[in-house]
Amino acid sequence: MGNISSLIGNNQQYIQPGGVDYNAATNKNLLPAGWMDGYIESAEIRDTKSGTGQYIYIVWRTLDGQHLVHDHINIKNTNPVAVDIGLRTLGTIARALGLESIDDTEQLNGREIAARLAIEESGGWPAHNVIKAYAKNSTARPKRASDLDKIRHQIRGNENRNQQANFRSAEGPTGDEIPF
Repeated sequence: MGNISSLIGNNQQYIQPGGVDYNAATNKNLLPAGWMDGYIESAEIRDTKSGTGQYIYIVWRTLDGQHLVHDHINIKNTNPVAVDIGLRTLGTIARALGLESIDDTEQLNGREIAARLAIEESGGWPAHNVIKAYAKNSTARPKRASDLDKIRHQIRGNENRNQQANFRSAEGPTGDEIPF
């Protein structure tokens, strides 16, 4: 099932799951932590184990097709914080894909999107990759944190220059005359 709108407000028909074998990763080696380009191979809505909620189950695959990473995005849960985090993540995915909204998981399938990966060991499971964030592909994203700092500095510098120019133009031609 994939209709998100019916779970969070709008009423539309459900889609059928894609029938993907989620355990068919061709290479089970861990990927390094950090940003990596890939695509959403499939997305579908699933019920929680407790039966009291639902989440979007995403299978993200690297562009080379060699690695899979699974993600769960809560969209209906008894914990409102979990729902809030899930909806914010869904919003981030929508922006990264250039969509105004996501009404159905079918809109996600096959779409290229970068993921910030981490390595976790939890719940008795061996070390595995998890997705911590989503963004546009790498051509639209800074490569390193230092690049991001440079961009922020440039933006702040431009804002300061614009503010100074606006202040000077308001002062008048000499800068110290006050008209009466």
